Amino acid sequence: MPADPEAEGKGPGRCGSGTAGEHRSLLREGLGALGVPAGREVVDPLLLFLRELLLWNARTNLVGTSDPEEIITRHILDSLTAYPLLKREERPILDVGAGAGFPSIPLSVACRGLRVYAVERRRKRAAFLRNAGVLLGLERYTVVERDVRHVSGRYGVILSRAVSGLPALLADTRRIREEGAVIIAYKGKLSEIDREMEQLRRTLPPEAGYRFRVEPVRPPGRNEERNIVIIETP
Repeated sequence: MPADPEAEGKGPGRCGSGTAGEHRSLLREGLGALGVPAGREVVDPLLLFLRELLLWNARTNLVGTSDPEEIITRHILDSLTAYPLLKREERPILDVGAGAGFPSIPLSVACRGLRVYAVERRRKRAAFLRNAGVLLGLERYTVVERDVRHVSGRYGVILSRAVSGLPALLADTRRIREEGAVIIAYKGKLSEIDREMEQLRRTLPPEAGYRFRVEPVRPPGRNEERNIVIIETP
């Protein structure tokens, strides 16, 4: 288990808004609101991840903000809104366009039994993901440095956050999905989802066997509309 960032004086401190103690409280409260375990075995690694992300972000643009509180609410807690869907998942999970590790690193910290393959074609971001996986002791977290269209293997769950639209996501992952795989896509407004769903309806015949549902989610600290699209594939 990583050492406590605060105990060693290595917490994010006053970089952006809030102090290290305030970041810890914000994270604990958010985890509790989402039904995610909020013990030190989850909170400490997430704070360590936050610190490392801030260090890398100073020289490599991983996320568009260096405000710790915004990263906690906009990225870490938002990523964990899918925790109830995945906490007992045993199939291999593919995170498409993992970027700075959202959603797959917070999910892997909260549920260390997950087998996650993080696909990231950009070299510097893939290097950050490898570093974070080792730093946090995520033994079942594997980084795949390539375009998703060149990935091999078969996966039971496909995760997507802030990458391609639903039609492209289904097309790009078709050959690597297990039978009956589930796609979980983090999305914003329902109006935007409706447009993507309409595109899918034009390309997928009703007899194709896909089932769709949309679940509204409320990441603590975020006021904008957030939804998760769940697609059960044939």
